[in-house]
Amino acid sequence: MKFNQYIWNLYKNSPEGETVISSFSDRKEWIDEEQLLERYNPSIKDNFNKEIICKILEDFWCYKVSDFEGIEYPSLDEAGNIYEDIISTGLRIENEEVLKIGDFDLMLEYIPFLSMELNCLLGEYFFPYLYIDRFYELKRLADYFEIELPSIPKKPDYKSRCMYYWELCKVFYLFRTKNNLTPDELSAFMYDYAPNLLHTEKKSEIPQPSQAWFIGGLIRGYGEQWTTGFWQSNQETKKGDILIHYETAPISAITCLWIAQVDGVIDPFTHYYSNTYVSNRIDIPHITLKELREDEYFSGHPLIRKNFQGVNGWAVNSEDYLELLRIIKTKGFDIETLPKLYAPTLPKDVIVEYEHDVEQQLLEPLLNSMGWYENKDFIRQLPIQAGRGHRVFPDYALHYDNKPNEERAKVLIEAKLHMKNNQAIEDAFLQAKSYAQLLESSVIVLCDKYYLFVYEKQQSFDRNSYKRYTWLDMENPDIFNELKNKLNIKAQ
Repeated sequence: MKFNQYIWNLYKNSPEGETVISSFSDRKEWIDEEQLLERYNPSIKDNFNKEIICKILEDFWCYKVSDFEGIEYPSLDEAGNIYEDIISTGLRIENEEVLKIGDFDLMLEYIPFLSMELNCLLGEYFFPYLYIDRFYELKRLADYFEIELPSIPKKPDYKSRCMYYWELCKVFYLFRTKNNLTPDELSAFMYDYAPNLLHTEKKSEIPQPSQAWFIGGLIRGYGEQWTTGFWQSNQETKKGDILIHYETAPISAITCLWIAQVDGVIDPFTHYYSNTYVSNRIDIPHITLKELREDEYFSGHPLIRKNFQGVNGWAVNSEDYLELLRIIKTKGFDIETLPKLYAPTLPKDVIVEYEHDVEQQLLEPLLNSMGWYENKDFIRQLPIQAGRGHRVFPDYALHYDNKPNEERAKVLIEAKLHMKNNQAIEDAFLQAKSYAQLLESSVIVLCDKYYLFVYEKQQSFDRNSYKRYTWLDMENPDIFNELKNKLNIKAQ
């Protein structure tokens, strides 16, 4: 969805909009900054209390940011140089070195606070970064408003990860100036206007789990009633996957299961880098480390022998999971209430070795069974004009019009042999999304030899909002018709 100036003006001129915009412009004390952080991301209290937040804000202003107060109207490049200078020169308060020069790993923790100060100093270029542990929400906002975010740096490149905030600043500076927003209006857009729009979007259902993972750490620091939140995991975690939680000392036991609510998220500003959003907590009888060491099956398990060191994101195979269920059952717990791993299988007599096998043995027979045929209802490799002298060719266009320079397709389909990890799915989604925008498509389908991922456009396509099917699911008439109805949008 492109930015709608009319709807924005209605919000901006409303009493609520005026209040939110003024809250970003009328910050005079450290407490005002802290209140903004807490209002738009209350989970910050999980790691920082009010006093610590105010102290960090004060220190960065007094001993770093205020050094640049005298600079008037710097260019975009000069603002970037200021930021790089601030993050690269450490932080010394009187005679105490609080942050060593070049300690970019620790600097990551301070980016949100520094962003608040820079926004006060040079709001023309810097926006307050309040997406602490919520980078996936920023990606969703970007998808919704068709904003292209920069590529995320690799995990060990801590300086580039710190500089990623500046890369975001440049992206949103261009977005702001293109849409005639003031700096404070941009903040209101990012933390009130856009989230309210996104909140109204239909949420996709959680798929059956295809994988289980170990995660670890104490829950008690978040409160006994903590039932949802951000947690370190494997970046290959998929929405619906089972997360087995080992609580470290002094508990030293597996205590609960979670269900991943989003695919694994790379967050450039968290030390742990790869995370997921956990919910649907299921408490189970504790399985202690001592019990696991004494168990015939788990005594030789590499993670148990390591005393759960490196637990977060450790892949759990199907045999491991079944053995855990065995132990839980011996404690009198009804394991039928626990999630089961779901392994996709191919229809009988289908052998897939190459990408064209996915197309010819799986996808095209499925489309034919729904009553749609090549060069009548769908076309392969539809040429699309994508800039001067440049053409692109999506794999399949369903319910299409191939008139030159007027190409349209209700459904866009991309076929791969095997999207073996989340990055492959991400790459396929972005590729298909670019085609779908050119063809004004309402549905995107990604498929490989195991799954079909179906993304339905609301106001825009959301990479985290999809329905996942297996090819064998198509043997169920109800599921077959459900998918057919999603794709049968010729008359809409």
